[in-house]
Amino acid sequence: MNRKLTLPAFALALTVGFSGCDLQVDNPNQPDRARALAGPDDVETLIASSFLKVWEIGHYWNNANFAFGHMASRHTATWGNMGMNDLGREPREALPNSPSYRWAYVFEANWGDAYGGISGASDGVRAIEAGLEIGPGGERNARALAFAAGNQAILSCLLALWYDQAFIVDETTDLGGELETVDYNGMFSYAMGKLDAAESQARSSSFTLNDTWLNGNPWDNNQWADYLVGWKARCAANMPRTDAEAAGANWGQIISNAQNSIQDVVITGEDSSSDSPWFDGLKSLMQENNTWHRMHMDWVGMADQSGEYQDWLGIPTQQRTARKMAFGDDMRFPAQPENGLKSEVVSPSVASDGPRSKYNSTIIFRPERGTYRQSHYGDIRYDAYTLSCSFCFFGPMEHMTKQEMDHYVAEGHYRMGNFAGAAEIVNKTRMEAGLPPAPSNPTEAVPSNGAGECTPRKRYDTQGRCGNLRDAMWFEHFENVFNVFGGLEFWHGRRNDILPAGTALQLPLPAADLEVLQRDIYTFGGGGASSAGDPTPSVVPGSLDAALERVTFALERIREQQAAERRARDLVVR
Repeated sequence: MNRKLTLPAFALALTVGFSGCDLQVDNPNQPDRARALAGPDDVETLIASSFLKVWEIGHYWNNANFAFGHMASRHTATWGNMGMNDLGREPREALPNSPSYRWAYVFEANWGDAYGGISGASDGVRAIEAGLEIGPGGERNARALAFAAGNQAILSCLLALWYDQAFIVDETTDLGGELETVDYNGMFSYAMGKLDAAESQARSSSFTLNDTWLNGNPWDNNQWADYLVGWKARCAANMPRTDAEAAGANWGQIISNAQNSIQDVVITGEDSSSDSPWFDGLKSLMQENNTWHRMHMDWVGMADQSGEYQDWLGIPTQQRTARKMAFGDDMRFPAQPENGLKSEVVSPSVASDGPRSKYNSTIIFRPERGTYRQSHYGDIRYDAYTLSCSFCFFGPMEHMTKQEMDHYVAEGHYRMGNFAGAAEIVNKTRMEAGLPPAPSNPTEAVPSNGAGECTPRKRYDTQGRCGNLRDAMWFEHFENVFNVFGGLEFWHGRRNDILPAGTALQLPLPAADLEVLQRDIYTFGGGGASSAGDPTPSVVPGSLDAALERVTFALERIREQQAAERRARDLVVR
């Protein structure tokens, strides 16, 4: 759906978008426009700062990252902060897209950050095209232009990944004329074209980035171009809203881009108490076991060998409580349910072996907000960020990894019918974790050990059946993109139809901006527009138990849907 508007409404809308997110970071690299365009060095700084908006969207905490991580049923929590309680509730409810919503930054932050970065980069490009020279004779112009173009492309991709529609804006946009929103497919096509052009622009120049632009990475022009190729793979693989859309993606091109991209991107973290923008809220907070994070039972249950997860699934949602489990051969999980058990933790871009999780005897989440969201298990791979000191965030921070790219290749092979190629990649991390290789036959179950244990078991499956190659691929992908970049886990669940029923598949335009644009406020999820379907695996037919199980499950879903409809009738969107 295309929607037109003219200035000054659009200018005001952008202003609302930029100011609607208070990241509580005094960032000296984000100067106001008058000062930013005062001279060549200031323009270069303005362009350089556009990447910080990519960083904020992917790594800060006060945006959509926490809530949508929980909506993927990979993480769980009941706290109201960051909209986690509201958006993680089951049965799923419509997103509370309202300017008065306490956690409205869930809707606003990525929108404002994306357009803030695009605007800064575009202003810098306009200044250079008007004759500004950065460095003697303009020797740094090519670097600035290539960096600006790349960030415009990435931010446009992020708008397409998160929102149902957006505005195409760059230095060529006539802000005095009519502007239209395009849907996410149109935004995606624009972003991919922009990435292609930005890559070519970088490869045709010769430069070295200042090592503060991507903190700790003084890349040459080809490394910057290789990074943009990685974004082509990330953008295209994660764009589909459903499995049906994913089936139509150009997986051959995704495979090529993933294989030819830069493989590991690590940013150097700094002490945020000094107002440095280089910190990672996902790795320091969104895995912290004592406050913000536990593993959702729908995630950790796929590795359970005790039958507790299947029993948990078999009772009504509101009666479910946390369970102790057993994990068989998978070395990434604790061998025994001993409080705090862990050993040396390894980075997900280095290896897959070694414990990445621990058992917590305490239950920290409020029971009145749903005991079904409680869990004993938490991820610990980024404990160093939490334990080093309070809000320090020192050290290397993963931003893009080889394992992420490998799993796009695996999914591409699977979707194109090359099951052996998919299994080869999936089995690398499985075998490092102590698991037997998954079969290349897509209908065959993963092997069981002598005790009848297999990993993964099918997600949401009350029968506890062993998964097949696709289940193993899902499990390894989820495991290996944990907190690398905000949205990866949600987008993975979205395109594979494994989000909980009723989960919103995307963000609407923020309500505050819709009001400025004089448009009706709308939303997604809760069984309404752009909601996930039922991800429950089909029950094996042919037995009385199976029939009773289907009936019981159907009745529970009907009751949940009726309750959701009653709530929807009472919902007033302001």
